[in-house]
Amino acid sequence: MKIPFKFENKSYTANSGESIASALISNKIYTLNEKYSSKRGVFCGMGVCHECLVEVNGQNNVRACIKQLDSNAIIYKQKEIIIKEFKKDTSEQKKISVKYDTELLIIGGGIGGLSAALSASNCGVNTILIDDREKLGGQFCKQPIINENMLLDEQVKLGRNLINKVIENGVRIFTNTSVFAIFEEKEILALKDNELITFRPKKIIFSTGAFERGYPVKGWTLPGVMTTGAMQSMLKGYNVLAGRKILMCGNGPFILHVAKELKKAGAEIVAISEKSSKPTILDYKILIKLIFNSFKLFFKGVRYLLFLKINRIPVFYGYEITSIEGKGNALTGTIKNIGGNDSKCFEVDCICLGYGFNSSNNMLRFLGCKHDYQSDSNSLVTFRHDDFQTSVKDIYAIGDCVQINGAQVAQLEGTLSGYNVADSLSYDINSEYLEDKNTCESKLRKLKTFQVNLWKLYKSNDNNLSFLDKDVEICRCECIKYSTLENALENGFASISDLKLKTRVGMGPCQGRYCGQIVLDILKHNFGVQINEADFFTPRIPFMPLKIENLIESVGDE
Repeated sequence: MKIPFKFENKSYTANSGESIASALISNKIYTLNEKYSSKRGVFCGMGVCHECLVEVNGQNNVRACIKQLDSNAIIYKQKEIIIKEFKKDTSEQKKISVKYDTELLIIGGGIGGLSAALSASNCGVNTILIDDREKLGGQFCKQPIINENMLLDEQVKLGRNLINKVIENGVRIFTNTSVFAIFEEKEILALKDNELITFRPKKIIFSTGAFERGYPVKGWTLPGVMTTGAMQSMLKGYNVLAGRKILMCGNGPFILHVAKELKKAGAEIVAISEKSSKPTILDYKILIKLIFNSFKLFFKGVRYLLFLKINRIPVFYGYEITSIEGKGNALTGTIKNIGGNDSKCFEVDCICLGYGFNSSNNMLRFLGCKHDYQSDSNSLVTFRHDDFQTSVKDIYAIGDCVQINGAQVAQLEGTLSGYNVADSLSYDINSEYLEDKNTCESKLRKLKTFQVNLWKLYKSNDNNLSFLDKDVEICRCECIKYSTLENALENGFASISDLKLKTRVGMGPCQGRYCGQIVLDILKHNFGVQINEADFFTPRIPFMPLKIENLIESVGDE
């Protein structure tokens, strides 16, 4: 069913159930706000970057990618923040904070969280599962929000099967629920539809996943430039193509998978720019290890490449995006071979960036869980014991929030952590589940070996940082350019904390999630700074931008 809405005083229609972002993009509207005279649109598509803020029915700071479109909504580009006086409700009727005690709380409803919920609840553990999205499934098992009866791929079917099973097991599910604070004694504060909820579990499993790395080049903040995850979310969730002509740039097999999905949905993929070198016969040792440890995943990758070849989609190995220019609703992307002079330009509707992932570990770090610095990726890896418990008692962590290893690893770790929690709570694990546990442990060892060798095959460098244009914006939220950071670094501000104080980098609504890793890479690769755990942005509460108005109204005078 189509519903009407207005954007900038013009009338449009969209499918009922769509997000505001997908509704606007389906009407070929890419520019959603203007920050410091810089046009912005959807970028991450998962509520992390806050690039898609719009004004809806008089309310500012609405994330278009998260908020569902209401019939007759009146939407405007967000041009500035309007400060309104808050008037405290003095009426006797107050909203009451709802509190839930449970044995196990799982934060994150993707494939890892769902698998943990299933195995724990199979053993009888009282379990609550929360996620900040409208539907469970995460990115890998993304569930369609409209056209639910459309032809489903194997990932959607897997997610739906897991969701149905955890519901049958009586797992309490909270969607559209965002954790914003964690206090002593594992007290978790979250918001659901402006209602404050407090969770008090005995055990917590974090399965908060990851978000895509920023890749700073000239023009990467333009409307129409999105992450692979954003394009995939719009397609799988709302059956909306981000554009008809798409240039895909990145590193790793995920862009091949998304390119296939977009092509099958009717998009023209003009080219794929892959940063790593093309595999050759000299990589035979790596290829043999991939086949031995997961023939299924290896063959899936081969099928991707065959699909691209059959559909005549060119893949340029050893190329990276170097600049993006906009004219009207069109974008021109330039890719260049690394270490060479050959460049190619493509005029498209959208440009997709997919240069790896960052772990969503800010809550784990806030709790004081030990993290080890990994030099190769210039990132932090959460320390865990064999049972997936972190250095903090009763706090478990699984999947990509620990280390980027992919959805299959997250699924197995989720299943195992659920059993481990059940065992720690003295629940009986019957012979069937013990056999499943042993099988998962064996598969997990092989999959981790597969992942190690996969990224040997897709190994690349941070070459683009050496040639950054001085006008490239590093901090998208605060519009901090590379020249500003470079000037501060040359004047002795040599740590990420110093740069934050001097330039405001990392102080925007995304809380440094996108620029933080870029700044660390610049410090390491461009200025030779030795990085350690203390050099990363310090996580603080609230974990997400929060309306003080909502919090005060929820807790009253308590």
